[in-house]
Amino acid sequence: MRRRVSFAAALLPDPELLLLDEPTVGVDPELRVEFWEYFQRLTKNGKTIVLTTHYLEEANRADRVVFLYTGSVLATGSPDEMKGRTGAPTLEDAFLCLVREHAGGGG
Repeated sequence: MRRRVSFAAALLPDPELLLLDEPTVGVDPELRVEFWEYFQRLTKNGKTIVLTTHYLEEANRADRVVFLYTGSVLATGSPDEMKGRTGAPTLEDAFLCLVREHAGGGG
């Protein structure tokens, strides 16, 4: 409930840009799906949402992904572009591939 109240409070001033830090941490799977459906409705209505998540399977729902590692941008693009660029089946695998490239360990 605390996450719902916090999210509702962020929406009260009807911002054009929402910055959300791990908005789905600690919520049940049903509420997580509801949040993502609502995020998609907001973006379809012209809102911009920037959020952080460690749940890379969730990032598949995003229009654009930015992978960060030790303060550096590894790559940006749609989830499909990220997987295609690395040949990885999942965003998590794509991230790990890019981390290895960044560290000089190949791909």
